[in-house]
Amino acid sequence: MTVPVLLHGALAAHRRGRILREALSAEATTTLPASGAVIMSFADAFQGADEGEQARLVEWTRAAGHVLLLVPPFAAGACERPVPWRAERMEGGARGGEGLAKMLAGEVTHRLEGKLQTPPLPGATWSDLSVCVGTYRLHPAAGLFAVTCLPLWSLAVLDAPEETQRWLVSLVALAGEAKPVAAPAQTPLSPDHYGLLVFLLSRSFEDAEQAIAALRASSIFRIAPERARALLNELRARGLVMGAVPTTEATELVMQSPYAPYVSALREVTTP
Repeated sequence: MTVPVLLHGALAAHRRGRILREALSAEATTTLPASGAVIMSFADAFQGADEGEQARLVEWTRAAGHVLLLVPPFAAGACERPVPWRAERMEGGARGGEGLAKMLAGEVTHRLEGKLQTPPLPGATWSDLSVCVGTYRLHPAAGLFAVTCLPLWSLAVLDAPEETQRWLVSLVALAGEAKPVAAPAQTPLSPDHYGLLVFLLSRSFEDAEQAIAALRASSIFRIAPERARALLNELRARGLVMGAVPTTEATELVMQSPYAPYVSALREVTTP
């Protein structure tokens, strides 16, 4: 694999993660990299995450070369991000498939339903046309949000690491080519930058326009919409905001600054 495979959330510390470390040379991560990578996570962890965390992970796939891959187990019920989808238990087991899918068919317990797209990937569907792999791109040049019912953490992949890597490479090929990461700016953040970050950390927003509309209606902040957009673009260029969600690095910057108390105070005010 030329693209790093990173284990996120509970999967990073789970025994199933150890199998992926061995088969794919995967490593644990607590942050979302700016460069191209495959982030693997348990699907039920994503389904159970709050809206802000789901939005942050989906927004990360906006850049080409970024792949968020959710693997079993699944939570019951529908998930609304990035489009409505759900995993339903299969009756009678999976049949058919190609390559890796055929090898793992006996361990597959669910199929995908909803509005995820079926990718041109070997083994994406079974012989009864039920879906095993679903994907979504935020725009035609974006990276990839992907869900698979294949238990890639199965002990069986240890006997077929090359087959597993080929399957993953074919998935990464659908995510476009990652652009070189620009060197981070060295100039310190201004008070306005910190002010906007504090506002973005005070609650969850669906996107930038929702955040700017809320900022304009705020009785606490006095940042004009045009200025807010400019600040947001500058923060995005520095990799400190994805969509309307501050990155882990941005959060750490704020929480280590004199502005940290304002975040908790605002959350108390905005939490119903």
